Amino acid sequence: MTAGDNDQVRVWQSSAIARRALIAGVIGLLLCIVGVVVEPQRTFAAYLFAYVTVLTVVVGALIQTMTSHVTAARWFTVLRKLTLSVSASLPVLAVLVIPVLLGTQFIYPWAHPASLPAAMQKLVEHRHAWLNTPFFDIRAIIYVVIFAACGEMMRRWSAREGVATDSTEMVRLLHRQRRSSAIGLIVTGLTVTMVAFDWLMPLDTQWYSTVYGVYVFAGGFLAALGLIALIAYLSIRNGRALSGTVTDEHFGALGKLMLTFVVFWAYIALSQFLIIWIGDIPADSSWYVTRGAGSWAVFAIVVVAGQFAIPFLLLLSRTLKRHPKALAGIGLLLVVMHVLDFYWLVLPAFDPAGISVSWVDFAALLMVVGFATAAAAYRTRNTAVVPAHDPYLQKSVQYVEP
Repeated sequence: MTAGDNDQVRVWQSSAIARRALIAGVIGLLLCIVGVVVEPQRTFAAYLFAYVTVLTVVVGALIQTMTSHVTAARWFTVLRKLTLSVSASLPVLAVLVIPVLLGTQFIYPWAHPASLPAAMQKLVEHRHAWLNTPFFDIRAIIYVVIFAACGEMMRRWSAREGVATDSTEMVRLLHRQRRSSAIGLIVTGLTVTMVAFDWLMPLDTQWYSTVYGVYVFAGGFLAALGLIALIAYLSIRNGRALSGTVTDEHFGALGKLMLTFVVFWAYIALSQFLIIWIGDIPADSSWYVTRGAGSWAVFAIVVVAGQFAIPFLLLLSRTLKRHPKALAGIGLLLVVMHVLDFYWLVLPAFDPAGISVSWVDFAALLMVVGFATAAAAYRTRNTAVVPAHDPYLQKSVQYVEP
C-alpha cells in the first residue's frame, strides 16, 4: 500500500462493530437499571469504577494524539487517525456522566455527613464549600465538556486534512494542530487531575495525596498505549486497513513508549506509597491499610505484577516490541490491568473487608464500554484511517527505528 492509496482506505467493519457494541451497551444499561433497584449503592459504585476506567483510557488516547503533534513525532503519523478515533467517544462519555451525578448520595460520604463519626463530620463540614452537590455537579459537567471539546477540536482539525488543496494549506493545518495541542495538553492534564481529586479521592473521607492525580493520569495513559497497540495489530491482521502502512518499526517505537510509561506508572505508585509510609500519619495510611489487607493485598500484588513487573520484563526485549502480535498481547494485558487497578482504587471504599465481586461490576463495564465503542465506531465509519495529505506521511510509512 502506498501513501497515495491511503485516502481510499476505510475503517474496517465499523458499522458492524457499532451495532454489536450498541447491543452490548443496551444490555449493560438494562442490567444496571435492575441493579439500581436491587442494590443501589453497589451499582452506583460499580458504575463510577467503570466510567472513570473507560474515561481515563479515552482521554489518554487524546493526550497521546496531542503529544504527537507537540513533539512532531513523524513516526506516529500513520497511527494518528487511528488513535484519534478512540476519542470520538468523548461526547457520549460526557452524557454517560449523568449516572455518577445521580448516584452522588450513594457514592460519597460527604453527601450524607449525618451517618459519619463526629470527627469525620467536622472534616466534611470544613470541606463543604467545595464538596457540595450543586457545585460538584457543575464541576463534573465542566470536566466532561472540556474533554469532549478538546477531542472534537482535534477531530475537526484532522478532518480538514482530508480536504486540504495543497501542501501549503496542509502545513498550516499541522501548525494549527500543534498550537491547539499545546494548549489542549495543559487543559486536559489539569482536568484529569481534578477528576481524580473530585471523583475518586473523596471516596475515603480523611485521605488525600498530592500525587494521586498523576497516578490516575499515568494509569489511563499507559492503558491507552496498550489499546493503541491492540487496535493497530487488529488493523494490519489479514491484510486489513493499515496492512503495509504500519510496520514492525512502528510497533517497536510504540513498544518503547509503553516501556517508558510502565516505569513511570510504577515510579508514581511507589513514590506515593513511600511518602505516605514514611509520614506514618494514620489518616493517610488508612487508605493503604484497607487496600493492603486480606484479599485486597493479593489483588494489589496482581496489579503490580501485571501492570509493571511482567510488561517491564517483556518490553525489554527488542524482538517482542517489534512483533505486532506480541505487542498487542502486552497491550491487552495493560488494558486489563488498568481495569483491575481502578477496581482496586474504587471498590475497597465500599467493600473494606475484602473483595466482593458483583454482577453489577460487569454490567457497568458492559454498559460504558459498549456505548463508548459504539460511538467511536459509528462516528469514524467511512473515514480514512491515515492522513493521506500529510506531507510527512511517506516518511512515517518508511520510518526505521533508530
